[in-house]
Amino acid sequence: MLENHRTRLNSALAKLDGALERLARAALTLAPWPILYGMSIAVTAWVFTHPSRHAQLDTNKLTEVERRWMAGGAAAAIVGVALAYFLVMLVRRARARSWDFVSTVGRLNRALIPLLALPFVAALKLPNIEKDSPKSTIFFAVLAALATGAGAYAWGRRARFSPGLDDAPELGGAPARGGRAARWLPPLALLAMWTGYTLFFSRLAITNHHALHTRTPDLGYYDNIFYQTIHGRPLGCSWLKAGYHGSAHFDPILILLSPLYLIYPRAEFLLILQSAWLGAGVVPVYLLARDKLAHRGKALLLAAVWAIYPALHGANMYEFHSLALISPLVVWLLYFYETGRDRLYWVTLAVLLLCREDVSLLMCFIGLYAIFDRRPGRTRLGWVTIATSLVYFVIVKLFFMTSSGIIMSGKDAYSFAYYYEELMPNRSGLGGMLVSLLTNPVFALKVLLEEPKIIFLLQLFVPLCFLPFLAKPGRWMLAYGLLFCLLASRDAVFSIHFQYSSILFPIAFALTPIALKRIEGSGPAAYYGLDGRRLSRALLAAMVVAAALMSWKFGGLVENASFRGGFSRVARKLTPDQEATYAWVRKQVEAIPKSAIVGATSKMGPHVSNRKEAYFYPGERAATVQYVLLDEGELKGKDLERHNAAVKRGELEELSRLKKMALFKRVKPPSKAQPPAPAASDEPPTGDPPPELRKRDRKGGAAPPAPSTTAEQDEDPPPGP
Repeated sequence: MLENHRTRLNSALAKLDGALERLARAALTLAPWPILYGMSIAVTAWVFTHPSRHAQLDTNKLTEVERRWMAGGAAAAIVGVALAYFLVMLVRRARARSWDFVSTVGRLNRALIPLLALPFVAALKLPNIEKDSPKSTIFFAVLAALATGAGAYAWGRRARFSPGLDDAPELGGAPARGGRAARWLPPLALLAMWTGYTLFFSRLAITNHHALHTRTPDLGYYDNIFYQTIHGRPLGCSWLKAGYHGSAHFDPILILLSPLYLIYPRAEFLLILQSAWLGAGVVPVYLLARDKLAHRGKALLLAAVWAIYPALHGANMYEFHSLALISPLVVWLLYFYETGRDRLYWVTLAVLLLCREDVSLLMCFIGLYAIFDRRPGRTRLGWVTIATSLVYFVIVKLFFMTSSGIIMSGKDAYSFAYYYEELMPNRSGLGGMLVSLLTNPVFALKVLLEEPKIIFLLQLFVPLCFLPFLAKPGRWMLAYGLLFCLLASRDAVFSIHFQYSSILFPIAFALTPIALKRIEGSGPAAYYGLDGRRLSRALLAAMVVAAALMSWKFGGLVENASFRGGFSRVARKLTPDQEATYAWVRKQVEAIPKSAIVGATSKMGPHVSNRKEAYFYPGERAATVQYVLLDEGELKGKDLERHNAAVKRGELEELSRLKKMALFKRVKPPSKAQPPAPAASDEPPTGDPPPELRKRDRKGGAAPPAPSTTAEQDEDPPPGP
């Protein structure tokens, strides 16, 4: 009898042990999640309802009363989440006749993981976080994207992004679901994205121009190139050496576009053209994604990521550049390549080569991708692409530019050696760089891994969840852009606020749907026990969130402390003083005869550049100018002394003035006794080192500091006066 009781007691205790173990495991694995979700909701709600207390929250200096209110709110939110869980279990009990507590709570926990993104989104509301701590900003965006992706993976068991836009039935031959709506909705959505982007950034760029935030380098250069081209001097530019843009770059695509300049022959037209051109990139991104993913909804999401991409906004808002024009063309080129449309591929390649001479080097890496591609006929297309690009590059250098050197040299050319001065000591050229790479690889690695460059890479690839690096062998196409940007010494080259990222992100966008398709059907996902299709959807959801948050903090759509158009902040609205200043500038420009020779300082240059002869003032051609429009605040040292001396001698008569800005007319020829202006050079007219060579404050991810002179705000080295 005693033995039977002992056996029963041991059995009961064993069951109790098992129950307690299961309860402990459930408590540790299931219970924390509802608590975390409640806390997330409470913290986020407090941040968004107390915008004036963000700084105190950031330093944990809230009052005791506020802390207690937050604690009470967190407790209430946790209770609310627990009640929601209980209601779901009641519904499940009514339907399945079983509580199935562990399974139900586990599924809820996985489905609600995106709630964990809320505190990180709230953290991005902290004032100036994107400027003061870009690393933290990116980290919070990554965590929010990871939480969203994890939740999307959990939902993916049954859910679709947009069943009505699923292309799979259509591609199989049967009509797509949604009928006509599924066919006309994507084109309308694309048109809305393109139109919205064009209108927004055209207006923003023109406002910035009217706030006098643009400069002769480079908007004035390109405005004059368009003017000279339509008046019979292709690629002429009076601001530059030899009066020809070939002294810096060769971009005959501007000749093809120049007839459009007749519509409105002013710098504003270039800003509108660039915005419309870059916004059009949503079309090839959509087409390539639809081809690879066979899903219109996913393709539209990728197109939307293009429209909100921070680096695109930076290139768009930095004056005007022919290099920026390659962005949508590169995606078109790869779309035609991937879909086997070889004739259109070659046409697009030809247009890309016309954008700028060094684009041919980028095309060599696209040709390398084709060689590595194992599809039939691609190898030949690859080596022909490389050969064509190299032949074009050599011909242009020998016959159409003022220097045959890869990085330019000579009295009639602007050298770009200073872009890489750390690896080219004494401006020793590409040979010097090669010697540095071979003899001092540790230093080269140090240059590659500088903190601002790491931030630059994160700003480029976090919005795409680093998916382009999973698209092999296509990721080899990124090599040229990575080397071009990361080996540079000039801050502008590895900043998303300039045009140089245009050699990287279009390829990254083209590789993203290729990577997603590879993930859907690849073995690695199955190896880790993951479903490829669900993982692809989850990564796309994470990408959309990451891109939206990065755009919010680093892009141009929403005002933030980080975004720049080149070196300067973007003016989003003219103040009354700026409106009055611009009205004065326009009045003076209209008062100058169209045939007059004008000298201008850098800030005034883009407003008088649509004429045959416009020169830097003061400069080597200062004696020939008939009118001078200047901002005296831009004149430094001897330049200011020469100008004041000319006014004092009665050579220049002041016609109008607004503060430090003035319009002068030459009434006497220049005195022969005045000191000669220094000869044109690759460097700014100052006794200090060139601004581009000065060591700047390279605080990780911070926008480049404001330039010390207007000569610094250029793509090409400015011509000295």
